[in-house]
Amino acid sequence: MPDAATRRKFEALVAAAFSDGFLAEAEKIVLQQKADRMGLSTREVHEIIGLGQQRKLSIGIPATTSERESLLDDLIDVCTADGRVEAPEYSLLARFAESLKISLPDLRVRVNRRMQGLSDRNTRAQPRRESPPPAAPPGPRRVEAPPLPPPPTYESATFMQAPTPMTAPPPTPLPKEFPKDTKVGDIPPVTLQLLKQSIMFDNEIDSVAGISRTLGIAADRAAQIRLAILEAFPDLKPGSQAIRQLPRR
Repeated sequence: MPDAATRRKFEALVAAAFSDGFLAEAEKIVLQQKADRMGLSTREVHEIIGLGQQRKLSIGIPATTSERESLLDDLIDVCTADGRVEAPEYSLLARFAESLKISLPDLRVRVNRRMQGLSDRNTRAQPRRESPPPAAPPGPRRVEAPPLPPPPTYESATFMQAPTPMTAPPPTPLPKEFPKDTKVGDIPPVTLQLLKQSIMFDNEIDSVAGISRTLGIAADRAAQIRLAILEAFPDLKPGSQAIRQLPRR
């Protein structure tokens, strides 16, 4: 039976998943995988997720450095599961990283590496398209036979959808709708997320330089891209953000 420390760790992961106001399907899958490895029962998982929906969970800081490092890795797994990291999730990760004396640039490197790995796995998972076989050379002309009657049609078989790995207790409507992806030009979503991180944590000069390097464009064009991203995401606050220290237990 899992001990109290294991339950507190899973509560922290669920709190992180709900930090942006909703629980994405990809985050549910990651939470279920973590719960299985921790040995939590289905009843405990549903109970903790219910508390997360009600925003009644908090993130405690483990006593040892190794436990903090392990929890930070799991928190990053959950926050990047859906391919994006929203501002509330970054704020949570930054406050927790401060307890390990991890700087914001180092944290951003960890998050970027995890998101890049997620993008690579998704790319490898795409099915390979086979090229059509070459057309056969024309043969001798044959007398066409009368057309055959059309074959009978059959309705498609209906398959029951496999149950999702984890369902929450009686659903409570969340106050916030699932946000839609916002596009800026033809920048891919993962690349756009990396540029948002640079704008959020770097000053204007550094973020313009980072956009220029990432997209391989001139600095003036990078500055225009930066302004376009800020206009597309009004809640995105440029520059370093003040990180408040979590209360010590």
